[in-house]
Amino acid sequence: MRYSPEALTAFVEAVDSGSFSAAARRLRKSQSTISTAIANLEADLGVILFDRATRQPTLTPQGEQVLSYVKAILAASERLDELAVSLSGETEPRLTFVLSDTLHPDVLEDLLVQFDRRFPHTEFECLIGEDEDVIDLLQKSRAQVGLIEARERYPTISAAPACRCRRRWAFM
Repeated sequence: MRYSPEALTAFVEAVDSGSFSAAARRLRKSQSTISTAIANLEADLGVILFDRATRQPTLTPQGEQVLSYVKAILAASERLDELAVSLSGETEPRLTFVLSDTLHPDVLEDLLVQFDRRFPHTEFECLIGEDEDVIDLLQKSRAQVGLIEARERYPTISAAPACRCRRRWAFM
């Protein structure tokens, strides 16, 4: 690909954030780096992507057309990265979550959606049970990840709390 991924990302971020400066902050780059990346992309494409006559750069009609292609390229690149990680054996092909029935369903749904987006090539199973069942399934290695309400004391398990968030623990 003759277009740098950094330039493509800078272009999309500049559009999404509304300015080169905001894109720079989001990407943790200097404003001049973003500006140069976009200028190089414009040179490579042979079109002007932004009208810079005003304080806030606005997409040109050509920029509008290019944007959908760039987003598709970046999405395909991300899917390829995910597949490569999956094929390299660095991720589990299957993962079982066991979650406490005391947790609010919205929290669980958000968690599972985020997981599915992050690891699209991993098959996962989600079990829901009482806190003691969660611990039992983890101890028997029937589940790899468990989420329960925080407690004063925990039984001995061959794992440690991975994180604490709003009175909940995730065990791995």
